[in-house]
Amino acid sequence: MIALIIVSDLLHLFEMTSSFFITLSVPVFLLFLLYFHFLSPVISGIAVGLAVFIFRTILSVIDQLPLMDALLFHAPVVVFFVVYGVLFWLFYLQRFYSNPVYIGIYAIILDTFASIAELAIRNSFSLIHPSFSLMTAVLFLAILRNFFVMGFFMLILYNKEQIKHEEKKKQSDHMFLLIADLYAESVQLKHSITKAEKITSNLYYLSKEIKEDVSPPLSKKILEMAGEVHDFKKDHQRIFASLAQIIKDQKKTEQLNICKILEIVIKSNKSYAAFLEKDLVISVTVANKKDIIHSFLSMSVLNNLIGNSIEAIEKRGHIDVTIENSDPAGFIHIQVTDNGPGIHEQNQSFIFSPGFTTKFNNEGRPSNGIGLSYIKHSLEKFNGSIKLVESKPNIRTCFSVILPREISLDPKEVY
Repeated sequence: MIALIIVSDLLHLFEMTSSFFITLSVPVFLLFLLYFHFLSPVISGIAVGLAVFIFRTILSVIDQLPLMDALLFHAPVVVFFVVYGVLFWLFYLQRFYSNPVYIGIYAIILDTFASIAELAIRNSFSLIHPSFSLMTAVLFLAILRNFFVMGFFMLILYNKEQIKHEEKKKQSDHMFLLIADLYAESVQLKHSITKAEKITSNLYYLSKEIKEDVSPPLSKKILEMAGEVHDFKKDHQRIFASLAQIIKDQKKTEQLNICKILEIVIKSNKSYAAFLEKDLVISVTVANKKDIIHSFLSMSVLNNLIGNSIEAIEKRGHIDVTIENSDPAGFIHIQVTDNGPGIHEQNQSFIFSPGFTTKFNNEGRPSNGIGLSYIKHSLEKFNGSIKLVESKPNIRTCFSVILPREISLDPKEVY
């Protein structure tokens, strides 16, 4: 701070007399006090005043002015910065941080009174004789330089608010993606719970039949298995209840603008593509950009399909998302197309089956394969649908989705 103020002190805006200058050091000092709240205005005023005093004295001595005269000429500048710091502390300007107009008014008062204090000391040393024209000039220049300070400070505030806004938006988008993923998992989890209930019931009745007709020990073993599946189901129900509550708490984001949803999805998947070191172009075409649709299901569907395309494409390629949503009622039509390797004809009838996958990691382990099966399962619960339109290797692979506009957010209502 001191180094920058000393450099700015060399820039004289106006030389009132041979010993009284209007420089840029004061605006720089004000900006530091406003921006860095941890700085003590009084201590900073003393430190800056002494630094400027020593700096000006050295320059004057180099310029062949006797040391005592140089000390006398420049000593009053210490008074200026000390008075400025004390007044800043008394007015506590930082409380008006969000209102630059008030800061500007008080800064002019601080500047003017500090200048009057310096002029009073200079007058007592017989270095200057204050006059009405001099005081008018001091006030005018205080207004002028603080006007520029406030303009610069407002730019700083604006930039800071933009950064905060972007950070909040990033956090909000991240949370939104997380909730969409939780929504997808909750639907899949509920499906597993339902299956577990059926398995428990079947095992229970099987144990009764075996006990009566065949083998009581085997019946007992099957009954124990039914109990284990039942405990498994209860654990999943507790997890599902927690997920359902989280999703319920986010009900305010249930309906969102289609462009907002696409913005979040595309940004996320571009980052995913970059992480996989793939050069992909993702293009979007939307018929009605003002459309408001269900957020979590649509985002989950888009994320799964675009993510699958990204993983399928080897190094570089393009993904096209087309949304036909001109009709405000009923359903919207989504198409996701890529130029990846496609899906072999013998696999096309199995791609929506739970557990089916063509993706394997470096150790040869398959993925869980719930992506497309989840999408199909979720959409069909709301009378929607998904189908593979065509698959031409390295030319065009296209999935078509019919997505309902009105669905229930709470996964409890899905089954």
